[in-house]
Amino acid sequence: MTSDGNPMTGHRGSTSGDESATTGLVDALAYALTGVTWTFATEGPDAPDMSDIADRMAASGWPAERVAAHARETLDSDGVWPHPIAPDLLAELGAARFQAALADLRRRLGVWLLTTRPPSRRTVLDADERRLLAEVPPHHVR
Repeated sequence: MTSDGNPMTGHRGSTSGDESATTGLVDALAYALTGVTWTFATEGPDAPDMSDIADRMAASGWPAERVAAHARETLDSDGVWPHPIAPDLLAELGAARFQAALADLRRRLGVWLLTTRPPSRRTVLDADERRLLAEVPPHHVR
């Protein structure tokens, strides 16, 4: 972990090559979940193993419980979680690749859903809702 090179406002430079991009992805994933800038060394250009990232975070003092507590704390104080990543870094990593990896890591850490709510019990529409459902465009024929 390091305190310089904040991926939220900018990143540490261009990623050149598959290995650097993999390292950037791992660091960005950890930052998005913790708000702390990380510097993980990765081995080879292969896609990162999410279990390995979760284990590394836990070994560095960020087990799943702490990540979940941090997320709730951030959201309760009207913050944004997962923490945003710099647009240029996101473009270099690939937004779809980053979001898919982030979703996988969140599932593995158990922070996919922070709170579960029961389904709504309300089933009866009020007058305004019935009126809106009855409205149809002028060309619609019943």
